[in-house]
Amino acid sequence: LAAAKQNGQAVEYASDSLKQDPEVVMVACATYGEAGKYLDKGANHWSNKDMVMSAVKWNGNSLKFASKELKEDREVVLAAVRKNGEALKFASGDLNQDSECLKASGLWDEGERQYSRNEQAILSVKFSLAEQSTPYASEFALAMKKDRFLKDFKTYNPNAWCKESCDPEFTNINHPCRGTPATCTNPLPNTNSEGKPCATSCWRFAFRFHQEVSKDTN
Repeated sequence: LAAAKQNGQAVEYASDSLKQDPEVVMVACATYGEAGKYLDKGANHWSNKDMVMSAVKWNGNSLKFASKELKEDREVVLAAVRKNGEALKFASGDLNQDSECLKASGLWDEGERQYSRNEQAILSVKFSLAEQSTPYASEFALAMKKDRFLKDFKTYNPNAWCKESCDPEFTNINHPCRGTPATCTNPLPNTNSEGKPCATSCWRFAFRFHQEVSKDTN
């Protein structure tokens, strides 16, 4: 336990019984986000909400090791992403695209703030909110919001948007959709009453729309 408090990675060398000890688990996860990979994944504590809540409050990325049921628990996910926004990629049950969770993570502040610069920007990134995807895009988006210069620009993050698409692969360059009314085959409405992307918009259509907005404001 003392070693884990100094460096959670030390749990790699702990006995099997200690790797199942809830106190050791919490201390290790608090000091080393990846400690869970050395711990017993089948241990009951990963299904214990109180224990997992304590772990994610120390290190949000501990959500990675929680049971499937707890990855779908809104309270647990919110606690995790408030600590580490990029932990949203480990959420299940569509919570990784839930507006409340996106806002809590810091990845989406649509309509929540005013920006000092009129120019708008758009991120061209890979999807980073699936468990097996790289967290780089989310980490970069969060870093931008803290940057003393970049934080003043309203920036569209395509990860924080609905994932309807007429392209099953989303980013297949050979797919004919170019995000325009003439090329998009999305059967659902692409715009709301104001002519802006809505909850049923094709991902490409929404991306193209915000590209044009960014171009027009620069």
